[in-house]
Amino acid sequence: MATKEQMLQEAQDAKDAAKAEAAYNAAMTNTPAAPKPMPKPKKMAKGGSVSSRADGCATKGKTRGKMV
Repeated sequence: MATKEQMLQEAQDAKDAAKAEAAYNAAMTNTPAAPKPMPKPKKMAKGGSVSSRADGCATKGKTRGKMV
């Protein structure tokens, strides 16, 4: 048979369970929507000559060093 302390603890747990469930349900319904994903960057066509530097300035070809 359960002792008096165990019975009191079970009664307290039953009260706390109702409060915990109510708090959980409130938290699940009040959360903000997730942010929209970032749009994909547009793909750009390659320009300039075959041997262009990392800064975008062509070193050979028809552009003769102009910015591409």
